Amino acid sequence: MRRLTSQIGPPRIASGLLLLLAAAPAWTAVTGSVTSLDGIPVENARVSAPDGETRYTDFKGAFAFPDLDIPSELSISHPRFLQATVEIVGPVVDVRLEAKQEIYQEIAVSAAPGESSYAPSSSSASVIDVGAMAAAPATLTEVVVSSPSVAENGQGGIFQTYSIRGVARQRVLTLLAGMRLVGERRAGVSASFIDPRLMGKVDVLRGPASTYYGSGALGGVIQMFPRTFEGTTTEIGYESNGAGSHQVVGWGDGAWSLGFAHRSSETGETPDGLTLNDGFDQTSATLSRAWSHGERDYSVLVLASRGTDIGKSNTDFPGRVTLYPEERHLLLKFAVRSEKGWGFDAWAHPNDLETRVLRDGRETTTRNKAVDLGFNWRGRRQWSQHASLRFGVDYFGRRKVEAIEVSQPLDGRAGPTFLQMPLDGSEDELGIYGAFERNWSGTVLLLGGRLALQRQREAETQRRDDAAWTGFAGLVVPLSPSFELAANLGSGLRFPSLSERFFTGFTPRGFVDGNIELEAERSLSTDLALRYYGNKLFLSFGAFRTRVEDYIERIEVATDELTFVNLTAGDLIGLELDGAYRLSGEWSLGFGGHALEGRGDRDVPLADVPADRVFLRSRWRRGHWSVEDRWEHRFDKNDPGRGEKAIGAADLLSGAVSYQLPNGLALVLAGKNLLDEEYFNSADEKMQLARGRSVTLTLAWRG
Repeated sequence: MRRLTSQIGPPRIASGLLLLLAAAPAWTAVTGSVTSLDGIPVENARVSAPDGETRYTDFKGAFAFPDLDIPSELSISHPRFLQATVEIVGPVVDVRLEAKQEIYQEIAVSAAPGESSYAPSSSSASVIDVGAMAAAPATLTEVVVSSPSVAENGQGGIFQTYSIRGVARQRVLTLLAGMRLVGERRAGVSASFIDPRLMGKVDVLRGPASTYYGSGALGGVIQMFPRTFEGTTTEIGYESNGAGSHQVVGWGDGAWSLGFAHRSSETGETPDGLTLNDGFDQTSATLSRAWSHGERDYSVLVLASRGTDIGKSNTDFPGRVTLYPEERHLLLKFAVRSEKGWGFDAWAHPNDLETRVLRDGRETTTRNKAVDLGFNWRGRRQWSQHASLRFGVDYFGRRKVEAIEVSQPLDGRAGPTFLQMPLDGSEDELGIYGAFERNWSGTVLLLGGRLALQRQREAETQRRDDAAWTGFAGLVVPLSPSFELAANLGSGLRFPSLSERFFTGFTPRGFVDGNIELEAERSLSTDLALRYYGNKLFLSFGAFRTRVEDYIERIEVATDELTFVNLTAGDLIGLELDGAYRLSGEWSLGFGGHALEGRGDRDVPLADVPADRVFLRSRWRRGHWSVEDRWEHRFDKNDPGRGEKAIGAADLLSGAVSYQLPNGLALVLAGKNLLDEEYFNSADEKMQLARGRSVTLTLAWRG
């Protein structure tokens, strides 16, 4: 309260003070929170009082004024939300902001705060809502390549992997709700064992993020979050190219969610009629439960998947046939969150993959098994209204990492049978990390660091210990109510895999001998982005440069005999554009693209750098109808790197038309490669032509 003084004589003091107090405004402490319409906290929103005093919301969306004139008004603004003015009549106020566009709601919660370690707001990141797509994609790769600087990599089929900003294979980290997915395939992790129809949203983080996520996030992070079903959902569909089919059943009541999906495909065809070895049969399911007790939220997630008869599509077929007869995954996760800002996750992931190679009258079968596990404890403390600290400890381990190989003659031919165990190892990685955030009048500075410790063993006879530091610095500068500038400097890290150091045996590419002397791969990246958040237009234009060191490459030391060495160093530079424009309540456009170049120290092209591309997509909705289409132009690539080939330009067109029938039914007609273009998904030297034109018909019901 303000102190009031008066020179009025004693007989009139009491009555005079009462009159002054009645006429004077009340001053009191005011606290509040700012969230989106969906209840997601909005960080770094500007909250201004009539006297010009300003506060910025913290990571919980909270703000506080020690004394404020009541009643009063507060003005709340954020580049991604419509400005709001609220009347303050009490000491506590909750404000909900409406996003200028639907896309901003997703950008605002990018990298899933509260789920696991997450990247800072200065990073280049986007969120893809799989459920909002009119036609669900067939694989995770089809989902993420809709983002700028993300492209297909390696060979085709359901195991097709991806690159981010020209960095690929095991240098891109893939997560499922905070659980790290790894594998012993040289091409990198394929998370296609998860049916896309069981996915909710997918985060795409472009650029090194090892400080926040650990080893493997050298080029970026792809993180999936399972779909939470509400009510009952059923779906059936048929695809023309490959005679593919899918069935989905889901149910949820807000606490429980259960989903089941099955899909299969026979061999597909290229536009010129060539048969592809890309058939498969797959069944997957998710089960989740969430509940609260006191100040804590708990959740349990179970995901299971089994795939059979998975073909590998490449130019070796049919001379050498590679099949994956069986792939199995079981993921179990327990998580707890506290309103005080800390969280804990623990998870386990038993998995195995069988590979069969038919060549020169022999059948070689390799079965890879592993039990992956990990935990993450993290906390966040608000030092002041303008500064906070995030910190945590995470662990990732692998047990019973085995590869058992059997080679035998085919068709009753005479010849020896070989049995060996080319890999029998274990791995432990411990990370200790922290990140500081400071807000000066809307300008946000972020600083982070991580110490990573790793130990690998092979059959208890060989051991390798490693330690490495990574760091990150980010800056977000508001230039106006709608413009902001973001800059980042970050280092990336990837420890060699168990296979690269210890595997000795046969693979589809030839005989491989591991190298225990391998050092960790490193990267250092800088990027700058200018972002505009308008009521109708969103625009983000960025440039980046990444320096890579000690890239691990597989080289041939003799005919069909390979090993790994730290061979490559060089620079990746690029431009990327991402944008959206809302023409009206019915029409919206999206556009973007990238231009990338990678050169080694000897001015040789780096591998895994995709062809430049631009894209344009549109969406129209009216009543029961919805129409979507996407056109993409891929430029030719005539500077292939090691293990690549030159590929030509291509124009790709896809689209979908959906109609809402009565009683919750929906009918969707979708098409891919509608121009029946002959093109290669990547420049891999063994990449086969992609599938030709394909049409999918889907019937869905939601009750």
